[in-house]
Amino acid sequence: MSHKVDVNILGKKFSIRTSDNPEAVEAAAELVREQVDELRKLGATAGSDRLITLAALNLAGELLKKSEVEIQNMDTIISALDDVVSQAEGLAKVPLR
Repeated sequence: MSHKVDVNILGKKFSIRTSDNPEAVEAAAELVREQVDELRKLGATAGSDRLITLAALNLAGELLKKSEVEIQNMDTIISALDDVVSQAEGLAKVPLR
């Protein structure tokens, strides 16, 4: 089911139609607002469109870094599982007494 969610960022109203939970959309908008506030604290004085774009790029960069870490963690888990399987195969070949 599609919902219309209105969010405000830097005094601009955005109407978003989504099948996602409206609270999730509002939470995402809050993350963008927090990023914009952080950019302002760092001294950014760009226009609102530029600030929103920079905030979106920062969030996308964080998401990509998190994805890379998760992939590295998954590779570590797979390697450990491969070791366990190799050990189990070796034990399976040992004659029982």
